[in-house]
Amino acid sequence: MYLYGASGHAKVIIDILNALNIDVEGMFDDDESINQLMTIPVSHEWKGESPIVVSIGNNKTRKQIVERLVCDFGTVIHPSSIVSPTATIGTGSVVMQGAVVQSGAVVGKHCILNTGASVDHECVIEDYVHISPQATLCGNVHIGEGAWIGAAAVVIPGVKIGKWAVVGAGSVVVDDVPDGVVAYGNPCRIKSCEEQNQRYYPKRIAIYGAGGLGREVAGGIQRINSAGRGNWEFAGYYDDNKEVGTPVSHYGYVMGGMDDLNAVEEPLAIAIAVGDPMTRRLILQRITNKNIYFPNLIAPSFRVLDPLTFNIGQGNIIQDSCSVTCNVNVGDFNVLNGSNVLGHDVTLGDFNVLMPGVRLSGSVGVGDCNLFGVDSVVLQRIKVGNDVTLGAGSVLMTKPKDGFTYIGVPAKKFDYE
Repeated sequence: MYLYGASGHAKVIIDILNALNIDVEGMFDDDESINQLMTIPVSHEWKGESPIVVSIGNNKTRKQIVERLVCDFGTVIHPSSIVSPTATIGTGSVVMQGAVVQSGAVVGKHCILNTGASVDHECVIEDYVHISPQATLCGNVHIGEGAWIGAAAVVIPGVKIGKWAVVGAGSVVVDDVPDGVVAYGNPCRIKSCEEQNQRYYPKRIAIYGAGGLGREVAGGIQRINSAGRGNWEFAGYYDDNKEVGTPVSHYGYVMGGMDDLNAVEEPLAIAIAVGDPMTRRLILQRITNKNIYFPNLIAPSFRVLDPLTFNIGQGNIIQDSCSVTCNVNVGDFNVLNGSNVLGHDVTLGDFNVLMPGVRLSGSVGVGDCNLFGVDSVVLQRIKVGNDVTLGAGSVLMTKPKDGFTYIGVPAKKFDYE
């Protein structure tokens, strides 16, 4: 057997091969400063030797090297592991000491099942996945290509982990995890853009809403890509109020309406770029296509004082110069339009829209579908319910009633005549 990659991961594979009485015929590595590993000479020029195992722990690097090699690949399974006779282990994969693979499980190519990993019945693990030491996948879990499940993480039955996602060590995953994000905690939650995993392949994204906010979001996607925080391929716009083919500035054109979006047959990320909170929720309710998913689009300038205590859901749009401090929880499908500040212990529900310059002071709690006008302020410990509008420049000092508009300093309920 030959190994490509002279790393710590290779040392473990060498131990497994020794336990199997299989000789290491040679090793290769691109780093010319490495000439020997565990008394085995390391060459820097591969000449087609095989069978070979790519002995590199990083999933992306492992895939890049595999795609360069045209040869036969070996599969390495430690004799202390337990692999059901009805399970399938793909070519190039490594099953380490004490790992367990139960009945009907399918493990793809070039995967790593690390020390003591447990893969229960009928799990599906796609190619280039790394299941870290002592991680547990309960029955019928699906792990997408290139995902990395951290040490001692637990994934409950039936959950799906997206492609190239990262689940942090010790996490308990109770809900599906989208493609390409970093998530951790108990329960496991998606974390901020600053921690998001870089996509190995470009992912297609479109915007629902071909107005001004839609143009801003398209520009934000470009800045995310330029900063190396994502690798999005922008497809265009969907909008029921504009004709197909209508250009939207220089960013793209309208590809169709809701019926067209619900007919999409390939995975497609969607950003809902509509500024009215209730309309945003109604649009989401109309999207029934299971191929559609909703990433967070977060400007590179977004600042998080304490990332370990910051939690965020899905479908949020956070524009330039926004910041949060500590113990902040952001729900789903919110819009932070720019220069927003969320103080300590703020909780923001779903479908809220914060116009530029909004300040939410410490321990503010916000429900769903609220609209905060430009430069408005909510003082500390105020609880805002649902469907409240706070006028531009207003300062909210007392708890508002649901469904009403508040204007002024201090903000008072505004009655339309």
